[in-house]
Amino acid sequence: QRAGVRRLVHVSALGVSDDPAVSGPSRYLRSKAAGEAHIRQAADLDWTIFRPSVVFGADDAFLNLFASMQRRLPLVPLARPQAKFQPIWVEDLARAIVNVIDRPATFGKTYDLVGPQVFTLRELVRMAGTWGGHPRPIIGLPSGIDRMVAGIMEMAPVPPMTIDNLDSMSIDNVSSQALSPELGITPSSLQTIGPAMFAGGNERRYG
Repeated sequence: QRAGVRRLVHVSALGVSDDPAVSGPSRYLRSKAAGEAHIRQAADLDWTIFRPSVVFGADDAFLNLFASMQRRLPLVPLARPQAKFQPIWVEDLARAIVNVIDRPATFGKTYDLVGPQVFTLRELVRMAGTWGGHPRPIIGLPSGIDRMVAGIMEMAPVPPMTIDNLDSMSIDNVSSQALSPELGITPSSLQTIGPAMFAGGNERRYG
């Protein structure tokens, strides 16, 4: 506003509530809700807010992390294996941002941004292992143990899991909102894009 900028496209996160009285289950979601609240109070901004589910792409830190874990470990201990996600391809997210920049019909609106399919975390980890060429057994962690393991993992320099991640997964990361035609995209399927991400050993390496 001080710089005279009027147009703002803000990328928030799926799972943020429209009701400011409803606190998110994690610090991450609460911080996203606070960011949205500040934007809505800015009377001189033509804002649009996107709430994407988990974003995947060639150099992501999500599927690539799970593929790397399975390359190095004999099995995958997994917290909240039944947590649900509706992944959106990074290029679809970018295209939606570009498409709305000069579209006044999108000013002052909030859009969920998700892919066409819902997967459990277990299914996503299994696909990452298969596409990466190192599928491993997946062991779901019981409640309580998962929190202890997340606490240990978050001490790593690049934590594969934190307690706050665990809290975020207590609600499904999916949307019942129909994708608006105003966004001008038809989201691509993870099962179509995913295998090419790992073709020829192109997965991002962790550790």
